[in-house]
Amino acid sequence: MKTLLLTFECPPDVTGGGLCTYVQEYIAAKIERREPTVILTADFNVQDEVCTYFGCVKVIRFNPSAGDSFKYMGHWAAMSYEFSNQVKKIITDGFQPDWLEVCDGFGLGYFTLQRKLCLEAPFTDLKVLVTAHTPVTMIDEWDKKNIYELPTYFTKYMEQFCFMAADKVISPSNFLKKKLLTEFLEKNVPIDVIPNPYEKPFVPSKTGTDAAESSPLHDIPDYAIASRVCYWKGIDHALAGFDLYWSNGGQSSLYVYGSDTQYFKNNQSFKETLSTKYQQWIEKGLLKFAGLKEHSEILLIKKQLKALFHPSLCENYPYSVIEHMADGGIVAASLSGGQAEFISDTENGFLFDPHSPQSVQNAILKIDALNDAERHAIAQNAMTTIEKTCSYASVMTQKELALTAAEQQSARATFPFTSGKELTHPAAQASAGLTVIIPHYNLGTLLVEAIESIKFSSLPNIKILVVDDGSTDKESIIILKTLEARYADLKVLYKKNSGVAETRNIGVQHATTEYIALLDADDLVCASYYEAALKILNRYSNVGFVGAWNEDFNQTGRLRLWPTFNPEIPLQMIMNTTNCQGLVVRRDAYLAHGQHDPELGMFLDDWEATISMVLNGVRGVMIPHPLFKYRIREESIFRDKFRMFNINYNYIIDKHQDKLSGTYGEIIKFLNANGPNTQYHNPTFPPERNTHPEPAQTAAPQHAEGRLVQLAHKYYDRVNQPGAIRDLRIGLRKLGAGQLMSRLRK
Repeated sequence: MKTLLLTFECPPDVTGGGLCTYVQEYIAAKIERREPTVILTADFNVQDEVCTYFGCVKVIRFNPSAGDSFKYMGHWAAMSYEFSNQVKKIITDGFQPDWLEVCDGFGLGYFTLQRKLCLEAPFTDLKVLVTAHTPVTMIDEWDKKNIYELPTYFTKYMEQFCFMAADKVISPSNFLKKKLLTEFLEKNVPIDVIPNPYEKPFVPSKTGTDAAESSPLHDIPDYAIASRVCYWKGIDHALAGFDLYWSNGGQSSLYVYGSDTQYFKNNQSFKETLSTKYQQWIEKGLLKFAGLKEHSEILLIKKQLKALFHPSLCENYPYSVIEHMADGGIVAASLSGGQAEFISDTENGFLFDPHSPQSVQNAILKIDALNDAERHAIAQNAMTTIEKTCSYASVMTQKELALTAAEQQSARATFPFTSGKELTHPAAQASAGLTVIIPHYNLGTLLVEAIESIKFSSLPNIKILVVDDGSTDKESIIILKTLEARYADLKVLYKKNSGVAETRNIGVQHATTEYIALLDADDLVCASYYEAALKILNRYSNVGFVGAWNEDFNQTGRLRLWPTFNPEIPLQMIMNTTNCQGLVVRRDAYLAHGQHDPELGMFLDDWEATISMVLNGVRGVMIPHPLFKYRIREESIFRDKFRMFNINYNYIIDKHQDKLSGTYGEIIKFLNANGPNTQYHNPTFPPERNTHPEPAQTAAPQHAEGRLVQLAHKYYDRVNQPGAIRDLRIGLRKLGAGQLMSRLRK
């Protein structure tokens, strides 16, 4: 089975740690099975990319910062996007995997999955496996960190989405599976439980100088904890048990090996906090915080211990425990974790309740009392357990059977939203068409550019309905008449001035196609936008509207990219994550739940419409490419009416308060963590960095499209960029709209 594995940790650059050890064992298992495999990992120290070969396994290290994503997204969102670009490159270069596997941490597979589900080639045919190692935001919550701070809050969404969107999810333990389903995911996901692979490496016998290197080390404790000094690892809980043991006369020592963290209760060093608390045992030489050691040194230390303690309050499937048991070491571990599924108390190790100091003390006393024969028997049982449970043959066979079964599943008919209500929409007719609704008021010259962008669309037979909101500018009126005469598929509906919200609604009411697209008269669309949007709407019965990333521009050209994201409540209520002014929507869904509210006075009406749709189960998908071009004008409504934000936002909250009642707690926690929602617009950045960057001329990634469409798109971009061609076009308009339009009629 050919596989492509995405990981943010890979040996030998990183050693120790669960994910790194998994990748190491994964490579070894693939080599043993002679299965062609590509490992893709990030390395900010390489120039572009570096390839290393281990038999049938190719490891590609690439520098994510070589891409543009970090200019408009925070670290992990940008990492995910750059990984997806590399996946596209690997497949395009000829390696077509049977399965792509990605770890769950930081939502690394988010954009690969989003692009796959948005039906972008070559992602469409990918089968994606998410292997659970414990989402980092779930660990953050266990460690009492504030997961409502940006970008952590959005990272959690990315991680949740990966589980929902994957073709298969595998967890190494029932413990982690239960935690995911009851504490992390808001909707049910089928999860198979398959242990992680591990085989004890063959180490040739050493003599002479080499033997001296493995001789007993000085200053070796009786017991050790090899872990970060943090809350969720249960260090304090274990020390409470050792404190009881020492207070009762116990003499066995404990060393803690690992890096320090901040303690959530006092925001101080956790090591210093514990050192102060248990100072008497440190002074007596029974307790020592020995700091971070190299993985190789830890392995030597562990060989000489009475037992390795692993007191985590929650744990997935700890490789540190597996390694020690496979090496014939004795482990005393917490009952709260995947390790309790392969440790039988007193038979191949010891288990204790981390919340009970008495239970911890009992485990210490049992181990202290072991004779050599008992120690040998437990060690042999431990090695046998790991060999049977984690051998490459056993684990990889189980995984292959699970993936083969998953390949028989039919194509996904619904989009995987992470939370909230979802309406199912009737299947569209084969001839379902699209009408672009353009509200217009005195913007004739810019309207021409908007129409031109539609005409370059790769989607054929688009209807255009311009709704004029009582324009008073003579030039604009002439242009409207001329455009209507020029294009058979363009109609103009004239009405008295009543505002953009009602104007959009009237346009949708008069449309006759199943799908409609919103487009302001001064905005533009890229050639592939509408075709890509309709593919998504036609594929997924629970998707009611589709959008894309924004490319902001003004009279000088491109300013910036603004990434958009699938709207979920309550985040969409706090900040707009869609290009709400340019969505492609099912007409019936718009009329039922998405009509723009005239009470908002042309400000936030489009955002409120998306909130209304999502709250009522009309769900949206954002294509992760800048296919919508949003014009920034000094005189635009948004820039001029920003002072109205609080007034209109209060109105929106009042309007939807019944449906929002279950989310107020989360909204309050979010606002407490990040400040008022006028201070940020991009959920992938922390609030202090959440301002629009200075305008920059940057190349924007493009959605996959045919060669002819690409050429048309390039031409369209060229004529709308600053330069002689655009100056000529604008100059011709300024010569006299009446003369110019009269010529166009001929």
